[in-house]
Amino acid sequence: MQLMRNAIVVGGGLAGISAALALQDSGKWNIKLFEAGKTLGGRVSSITDNETGLKLDNCQHACFRVYDHFLQLVGRCGAQSSIKFQQKTNVKFTNPNTGVSGSLYDSKLKPPNHLAKSILKFPHLTFKDKLKMRKLVKKLSKMTEEERINLDDVSFEKWLKENGQTQNSIDVFWGFFVLAALNISVKEASTAQAAFLFRKGLFGNSDAFDVGAFAEDLSYIFENQISNTLIESGIEIYNSTKINSLIWNGEKYTGVKTSTEEFFADLIILATPHNITKKMLKDGPESTKIIYENLSKMNFNSLIGIHGLYNKKITKDDFHFTALINEPIIQMIFNRNFELNGEVSANIKQWLSIPVSYADHYIKYSKQDLEEEYKKVIGKIWPEHEKFLSKIVIVKTPNATFSTKIGSTKLRPDANEIIPGLILSGDYINNNWPSVMEGAVTSGLMAAATALNMDSWKNDDLWTNWPKPPRRGNQNWNKL
Repeated sequence: MQLMRNAIVVGGGLAGISAALALQDSGKWNIKLFEAGKTLGGRVSSITDNETGLKLDNCQHACFRVYDHFLQLVGRCGAQSSIKFQQKTNVKFTNPNTGVSGSLYDSKLKPPNHLAKSILKFPHLTFKDKLKMRKLVKKLSKMTEEERINLDDVSFEKWLKENGQTQNSIDVFWGFFVLAALNISVKEASTAQAAFLFRKGLFGNSDAFDVGAFAEDLSYIFENQISNTLIESGIEIYNSTKINSLIWNGEKYTGVKTSTEEFFADLIILATPHNITKKMLKDGPESTKIIYENLSKMNFNSLIGIHGLYNKKITKDDFHFTALINEPIIQMIFNRNFELNGEVSANIKQWLSIPVSYADHYIKYSKQDLEEEYKKVIGKIWPEHEKFLSKIVIVKTPNATFSTKIGSTKLRPDANEIIPGLILSGDYINNNWPSVMEGAVTSGLMAAATALNMDSWKNDDLWTNWPKPPRRGNQNWNKL
């Protein structure tokens, strides 16, 4: 009979949850999961608005069909009903000053040309823009991984200009997707990271960019389906338990310390944000020094969530979301009514959710300044909206995502057992993805694969024995 080994996972975000559940499911490990917060979820969280009782996510979240590992986790936890998927890619763009709208959508053409038809009709790009873009899409599709990684020290904006892209296509197309997905400006983004986004996402499989909308607040999913699944699997969860340091015996890491207790295990998976991981490794052995130095060079970028709550519906029932052209703060508008299961609440009839990406500058704005910007831009599209506006809730998250700045790829550590007894996890490790939910879950599975000695498993492989991610038409997943 095989003896069970014991592992401690530090961090109850998506990375820690995925690592813990994958190991526990193997039948070879007993897991203790430690989370400093009151609930699981890490930086993916919700707040409660005391006046309305609504649970508001810290920022508008969406997932995409290309998020294979995240969707496998959702399926493993039986939370399929919490996500509604587009059955055809459709990303709408609106110029609020002119009212002109156009969408990017897929067609029957094979990737990377599946968006070509919609790009040709796209009203916000000129014919010259589109002609130049076609050549670059072809170049991106033929780019090797070695070529991509070698562009880490190059600004994506600089690379785009060197490859003939117009300023308008950079502002409207390339820059928008970098801002929304990488949470950074196109000027500051690493080309290696941005190229991955377009190769894997927008110009990957024809259904890769189908939008998945959350039908519940994210705290509900973590506090119910995910937490219940972890408990049922046998994982011991320690919420509100901050790990202050790691225990090193001179040869390997053997445990962790809280302010009052010590816990020991055969293996520790440190699934914390890079700044917390850096603190944990500060007094570590010599072999952790390079990782510590690299983590010290990593940064965060900010997000702001703006929630407009109304006592009367102001949008059409079939309106889901739109990106806004040339609006630096109110970059996108989501209609949460369209996404939720059921009505918003008895008193709130309309809920607009605005994600402000790369909000490092705007996070310094006062609540009043952000409210005025919201009212002004929303008023361009729905002129009478203020008559029905009950309140605006603003949520600021300074350390929202790790920064995919120029040169950041080389700073990301691997998920290998860096020294005996310790494996790193978290969205910041070298999993190719930017700081998105898929990157976090992938990093957790990478840590689990390392612990299970799954040398043949690659980070773009599906996780064995977890449900497969949904394809279009899957009846077990809701449709938008």
